[in-house]
Amino acid sequence: MKYPIKYIENNLVFNHAGECFAYYELLPFNYSFLTLEQKEQIHTSFRQLIAQNREGKIHALQISTERSIRTLQDKSKQLLSGRLKEVAVERIDEQTEALVDMIGEHQMDVRFFIGFKLMTNEEEMSLKTLQKTAKETLTAFLREVNHKMMGDFVILPQAEIARYAKLEDFLYAKIARRFTIRPLEKNDFGYLIEHFYGKSGTTFEDYEYPLPVQKQNGQAIVKRYDLIKPTRSLIEENQRYLKITNNEEQEQYVAYFTIDSIVGELEFPSNEIFYYQQQQFDFPVDTSMNIEILPNKKALSTVRNKKKELKDLDDHAWQSNNETGANVVDALDDVAELETTLDQSKEALYKLSYVVRVAAPTYDLLKRRCNEVKDYYDDWSIKLVRPFGDMFGLHQEFLPASQRYENDYIQYVTSDFLAGLGLGASQMLGETEGIYIGYNLETGDNVYLQPGLASQGVKGSVTNALATAFLGSLGGGKSFANNLLVYYAVLYGAQALIVDPKAERGDWPETLPEIVREINLVNLTSEEKNQGLLDPYVLMNRKKEAESLAIDLLTFLTGISSRDGEKFPVLRKAIRTVTQKDVRGLWLVIDELRKEDTEISRAMADHIESFTDYDFARLLFSNGTVERSINLDKSLNIIQVADLVLPDAQTSFADYTTAELLSVAMLLVISTFALEFIQTDRQTFKIVDLDEAWSFLQVAQGKALSNRLVRAGRAMNAGVYFVTQNADDLIDEKLKNNIGLKFAFRSRDRQEIQKTLAFFGLDPEDEDHHRRLRELENGQCLFQDLYGRVGTVQIHPVFEDLFHAFDTRPPTRKK
Repeated sequence: MKYPIKYIENNLVFNHAGECFAYYELLPFNYSFLTLEQKEQIHTSFRQLIAQNREGKIHALQISTERSIRTLQDKSKQLLSGRLKEVAVERIDEQTEALVDMIGEHQMDVRFFIGFKLMTNEEEMSLKTLQKTAKETLTAFLREVNHKMMGDFVILPQAEIARYAKLEDFLYAKIARRFTIRPLEKNDFGYLIEHFYGKSGTTFEDYEYPLPVQKQNGQAIVKRYDLIKPTRSLIEENQRYLKITNNEEQEQYVAYFTIDSIVGELEFPSNEIFYYQQQQFDFPVDTSMNIEILPNKKALSTVRNKKKELKDLDDHAWQSNNETGANVVDALDDVAELETTLDQSKEALYKLSYVVRVAAPTYDLLKRRCNEVKDYYDDWSIKLVRPFGDMFGLHQEFLPASQRYENDYIQYVTSDFLAGLGLGASQMLGETEGIYIGYNLETGDNVYLQPGLASQGVKGSVTNALATAFLGSLGGGKSFANNLLVYYAVLYGAQALIVDPKAERGDWPETLPEIVREINLVNLTSEEKNQGLLDPYVLMNRKKEAESLAIDLLTFLTGISSRDGEKFPVLRKAIRTVTQKDVRGLWLVIDELRKEDTEISRAMADHIESFTDYDFARLLFSNGTVERSINLDKSLNIIQVADLVLPDAQTSFADYTTAELLSVAMLLVISTFALEFIQTDRQTFKIVDLDEAWSFLQVAQGKALSNRLVRAGRAMNAGVYFVTQNADDLIDEKLKNNIGLKFAFRSRDRQEIQKTLAFFGLDPEDEDHHRRLRELENGQCLFQDLYGRVGTVQIHPVFEDLFHAFDTRPPTRKK
């Protein structure tokens, strides 16, 4: 059999039958968690793309390529900056070795390619074009004679290449309106050919195909050897498989299946074979679809002839007093329905040659994989067959611009069938490189994040918000995932401030010794030495911000509203007086109220003073002699306040106890302090991490503060991380709309699940979505990335030391 490829120019492939195909990579689109309407929209776009080609041929390929884990990790190292760069390089190198041990050197990556035969029959007929056609025919004949006699070079007129390139421009514009595509180049073709001839070990992105072309005297000249060089291998054809040898160490056994029959109805949206295939197999499976388009008139003629054959069978059975077979009756019904559809829609019919390629390093493994593939297609009511003696012919069908090998296994299908196979549908999550956080539960693919990327206006992203939400009930793994992401972000060069009201991170200096020099742990206890450290006048640098925080804090504690015409002006005046003094502190506000000496001011002074009786309340009140001692100059800053009593998420604000009220007030103060932290160097990505965020998101001051943090963060290259129990805690719609990355861990409550799905932009009533959220295990979450894509992820720390450092479960008694 003749090698089909005659010449390659950019994404154009010429074959020896005088045809030219234009090939594109169909960039995968996320198909996970889409609504029925979204799936229908994709299906319609595909059907229109296929149906608008009234004649010609289409060649579609689904290929399992390789992606190097080491290359990905090395690219991630290029994103490092900051004071912990050396530690980060060492940690990533260790992570690389661990991942390679677990999943191998390469990760499987599914790619989709589609080629269209370019048709040149749209030129008007004239004497000039007839002369031109005759001249081209003669020169083509002479070129073929030279090729037969001398055979070393392939020569093609540049005018012919330019004519097809012009047609390709029109085709590209037509496809790009519906799908994101990339024209192929010689390196892509070289990789595909070598892949089909059993070569592996080089990743798709790193492969280079040297194909020197000389252009002189209006002709393009290429050595035939350079064209066939990627096919260099020893192929031994057996009846039901090929043995391909590239060197002594690299052997591959390959088998080819084709469709024998489709015995059931493939109803959309449940027949996306290419999409579900990615979740089913952990070994490479390739698919080729050679499609020949039958114009409507020809299609009707073919269908009517088939109808006549079936009627003859029916008549013959009746004349011989036999019953017509059920398969003949069903076929007659199907043909009649197809005839009506074609007659009304005026659409074309498609002759499909569908070939599946299965490869393995040993013959025994090949047999097991072949059985798996047959079983998979059996579930779709598609019967595969492995024809005897036809392996090499089916192998040739995978090559670009190839012809259909045989007509024995042709399926006549409509554009609806082709559009519903799920070409291009995939499960994509996260970035191509960055922080490794875990793997996709459906496909096993690694998931990478770049937390500071949203504000860069990345192409295809649906948000530029840097804020992130971690949702989930107790014990689901939200704190662990949050800690892991913050840790790696700091390694990659970010600066973080963690507000830790439960004091769960106090042992990080011991459990994370590699970054201990960049950990600043501020442990605010009720000891006398910490008196007044959280006083707004001590904590804030600028007087105006200190005054604003003092008003928010005291109105929150006393419940005085700015609408209270009697009390609020008195309190406001006392705070303003203290602000204008050289010595400032909240204790002095009480003194100013007593100086006012009115019934209202004395009552307010007594009210505020009553809060100071609690041990940890002394942190909020200073007499003006306390100096600021909290600095956030390290890469990882943790502020934790001991003895806080946080209310339950279900407790309403009106039912807060005094201790709970003071605890939330302290969180408000520390979170306001975070605004100063955000407004530092814009070049450094910063994180403000608010653990137990629900506790102050329920109060008006907390909501307003959160919105300020998020808005300021977007401008100052800072992300606010909200760790809370459910989506309903993020009460403000403005706040929800400004959250980019979303993590939702296991939940059992139906209402919470509905709110979470709505927060992710998914159908809150979809029972399949409900089931997937309920069945998540510890450490597994629903995840939405910057591009709006949703999937399920297993958070994977890789290292045991990180697991123990970030594990917030209480220790168990050891035997």
